[in-house]
Amino acid sequence: MSLLPRVSVVMPVYNAEATLQRALDSVRNQSLPPFEVICVDDGSRDGSVSLAERYDPAGAFVLRVVKQPSNAGAAAARNRGLDMAAGEVIAFLDADDIWSPDKLWRQLETMCHQGLDLIGGHSGVLAQEMPDFVLDSAPQPLNTRVVGLLPAMLSNPFHTSSVLVRRDACVRFPDNGQLSEDYALWLQLIATGWRCAYHSQQLSFMYKPAFGSSGLSAQLWRMQRGELAALGAVGRAEHQGALALAWPVSCLKFGVRVLRTWLR
Repeated sequence: MSLLPRVSVVMPVYNAEATLQRALDSVRNQSLPPFEVICVDDGSRDGSVSLAERYDPAGAFVLRVVKQPSNAGAAAARNRGLDMAAGEVIAFLDADDIWSPDKLWRQLETMCHQGLDLIGGHSGVLAQEMPDFVLDSAPQPLNTRVVGLLPAMLSNPFHTSSVLVRRDACVRFPDNGQLSEDYALWLQLIATGWRCAYHSQQLSFMYKPAFGSSGLSAQLWRMQRGELAALGAVGRAEHQGALALAWPVSCLKFGVRVLRTWLR
């Protein structure tokens, strides 16, 4: 483990007083702790900053808390954390999500062994507050596949809290006020030839559905516009055939999301 690269965790925080400790606890409980955690407060109006500043990582990692001058959105907060990060690898964790205790270890080992630039998957949805994870002393290797551009354009392969990515100047979230900025970044990296791999095992978890529940995920039309813009950014120049297929598929999925949200 000592030969593995250092991991910096970037965590955007906005009015997350109720969930932030749970997220930080899941980082502290990692079998392979990160080098540092950077909490970027994005203009919270609750006690998020105070909670982060008094949190005790118990020597597991360095905790750095930085305050944005005003609420600028998750993309700007993550980019601020990226600018400050000292690790060779970046992990993202939203302040209302958690990780399983072996998340960083299994992903980092796989990333180094397979020569990947990015690794991630989908997050599970939990109902209980903090499940009792059971660590396997000899876990099976992650089941991975390198993601091509067309499959990625047809379906977002990565939830942000699942992603581990090598630190590089091109790893920046588009900060243009649109949603789906994380999806835009993944597509840009895949389009430029980065080896980005999906794994089927769930190592990160949410406490609400990905669409139509609360917060930004409830803004379905804004998310859809951001998704279409992300597809257009990589498809218009050199991948027009893929774009012609991806746009109608995206619109069909949007209709399904609206229907599922209405029926929920």
